[in-house]
Amino acid sequence: MLGNANPTLLLSLLILAIVVGCGLLVLLIHHLEFLSFRKMHATLTNMPIAVAVLRKKDCSLLYANKPCRELMGVRKINDRYLYPDDISAQMVSDFLRPLNKLSGFKNIEEEYQLLNGKAVKLSISGQSVRCQWQPCWMLFVELKREKRGNHAKLEQEQRVFQQVLNSLSELVYFQDKTGALIGTNKAFDRFWRGRVEEGVADHDIALPVVSGATHSWTTAPDGSSRLLETNRNLLIGDTGEAIGTLSISHDVTDWHEMQEVLTNEIEKREVTEQALAQRNTLLDTILNASQDPIGLYNEHGVYVGCNEPFARSLGHTSESLLGKRAKDVLKPEQWAVFQQTDLQVIKQGESIKMDDYVILDDGTPIWYEVLKSPYRDPTDGTMGVLVMARDVTERKMAEQQLADAIMELQELSFIDSLTKVANRRSFDEQLQRMWHGHIREQHPLTLILCDIDYFKAFNDNYGHQQGDFALREVAKVLRSVVHRETDVVARYGGEEFAFLLPNTDLAGGEKVAWKVHRALSDKGLTHMYSEVDTKLTVSLGVATITPMPGQDYGELVEMADIALYKAKAMGRNRTMSMSDNDEF
Repeated sequence: MLGNANPTLLLSLLILAIVVGCGLLVLLIHHLEFLSFRKMHATLTNMPIAVAVLRKKDCSLLYANKPCRELMGVRKINDRYLYPDDISAQMVSDFLRPLNKLSGFKNIEEEYQLLNGKAVKLSISGQSVRCQWQPCWMLFVELKREKRGNHAKLEQEQRVFQQVLNSLSELVYFQDKTGALIGTNKAFDRFWRGRVEEGVADHDIALPVVSGATHSWTTAPDGSSRLLETNRNLLIGDTGEAIGTLSISHDVTDWHEMQEVLTNEIEKREVTEQALAQRNTLLDTILNASQDPIGLYNEHGVYVGCNEPFARSLGHTSESLLGKRAKDVLKPEQWAVFQQTDLQVIKQGESIKMDDYVILDDGTPIWYEVLKSPYRDPTDGTMGVLVMARDVTERKMAEQQLADAIMELQELSFIDSLTKVANRRSFDEQLQRMWHGHIREQHPLTLILCDIDYFKAFNDNYGHQQGDFALREVAKVLRSVVHRETDVVARYGGEEFAFLLPNTDLAGGEKVAWKVHRALSDKGLTHMYSEVDTKLTVSLGVATITPMPGQDYGELVEMADIALYKAKAMGRNRTMSMSDNDEF
């Protein structure tokens, strides 16, 4: 049969078999390469060093593992990988072009400039690979280690020191003795990003430096005017010589505004008191025509003279009051007080001022400023008491209003204006007070530090107005999980909050932390730019200490900060704990 087949048909079948075979071969190769890339992706993801895969043709990023993203600032958006702002694909292409004909290279040194201006040396190795059907470079990036041993220990200490600085809300920067900037913390970088020269301009002077606080107005990143108080101190080297300066700036705008309000209130009070003094002088000059109460009674307590306002204040007329004894007119408790002062006035011959509160027959309450002075009756030489009373109800009401205003201002000075929880100043004072009380009582004191996860991404994408709303909502959630009057919820700085839980052990603190996670999850604040969830989440660090005499409360803050750092390092949206039984 085949021998008699048409040659054209046989040729067509042969071509079809070849095409099908080639297609199956291509699918097999593609499947094998896909499986190979998946295996490579899983391997690279768990590698402890920075690894990046980029296309040879245009050096676009195809993959970067987590150590690479942290070291180089590579951003991951969905399945895309983007270079940091200060690196472009063209720069990388120029670096790799001389190496494109090689199958690989090792330990090429390259200097890289970090965002804070510090330069680090990198050791880069590469291997030519195929990925997604294209020739690619697989790059391995490490920080250059010049020395081991003591140098590694020094680097570790420097990292810990930098982490401590980065946890501060104050703006911190270092200068050498020529005034050159040599280091900053994250708060400084956030506040002065793009304006570093402005941040150090007023303090860029050569040594020696006189320590002290300086104040300067500037503009915050959100455009608001802020008053910074900067303390500058010398840095002394091991040999005792000055090697530079340490400057710490603190935002004191709220304190300054509060001081201005208090000053205005004091000035208003002084104006009021001056007006009252003028009024008193005028009343003294027109005593006989005064509408203020004026009365006279002799050494036996019998009223011998008064005007109508005086009589009316005692519920009488001038006619009905004259000839009556004060003992019979006044209430027993009033008479006891008046008798004691009357004896002092008559025997010692001194004037006495006192306040008296009277409710008239029509129910009107009146405050009188009463002046009692000795007098001698010219007719018989007997001693008596002259009583002059001035209506100071307005002044008393003004004083009460001023006192209420001052108390309100004092309360505001300890409340964060945005979130309405305690501010950092209030937190510091209450922590210090609780610490000393717990030393005496030997009870456990628990501190919880709370940081909103990826809040910068929230602000950058939703805007600062929505960010402020989120801070207020988080503060409401935090207040809702504590119920004791002694528990304190405070805004620790930026997107950080803190709990102070007196007489609370570690288990109690962890229970509060669990309630925070649950309540915030129930709140359901959307955060589509978080790397851990689609809702707004927090990381918590819980620390508990039973304070001992001589121990500093800074240890409790440090423990909570370390626990919070561990929670962030473990992937955020979680709680980590420490107690005084744990080693730092």
